[in-house]
Order: sequence, then structure tokens, then C-alpha cells
Amino acid sequence: MHKFIMTAVLGVAFAFSTPAQAACEYPADVALPDGAKATEAEMNAAATVVKKYIADMDAYMACLDAEQTALPVEQQTPEAKALHVKRHNAAVDAEEAIAGRFNDQVKAFKAAGK
Repeated sequence: MHKFIMTAVLGVAFAFSTPAQAACEYPADVALPDGAKATEAEMNAAATVVKKYIADMDAYMACLDAEQTALPVEQQTPEAKALHVKRHNAAVDAEEAIAGRFNDQVKAFKAAGK
């Protein structure tokens, strides 16, 4: 009987851990205008999109952190920690990449004298 209860408890824990992992949605990449050809309105709209992307990515990383913290002790393995770090670092890299791409387009916009 005790073994059955432990199995049931672990089953419930695993059942609830899967939806938590699925809840962290990776933001979609954003399209940026060509700064050399874009209008000021297009560049302003792109700035808004980039800010939202970064906020969404920050929310994704917070979700990853919450997901890692919520793991039951028996699932907090070195492999799980390594996966968390890898996903978190990839999100930071994506944020930096989109910011860099946007900054390149701002420079092109300014160089075009707009």
C-alpha cells in the first residue's frame, strides 16, 4: 500500500511538471526594416517591436527560472541544471543578437541621412 501511494505521488508530480515546462514560450524572432531604406515611422515601430521582444524574452527567462526552482528535488540533477543554463544563455544570446541587429539598422538609417 505504501509503495502504491509513493507511486501515485510521483506520478502526480511528473504530471504537473510537464505543463510547467510547456508554459515557457520562446518568443518569435522579429523582422527588422532595412535602415538605409526605412522611414522614421518604420524605425520607431521597429524600436517598439524590439522592446517588446526583449520584454518577452525576459519573461521567458523568468519562466525558465521558475520552472527550474519548481522541479522536485529528485529531478534537480546536474543534467537538468545544465539544460537550464543552456536555455537561459541561449535566450540572452538571442536578446543581444536582436539588439545588435537593430542597432546596425539604426546606424544605417542615420547614415542615410534620415
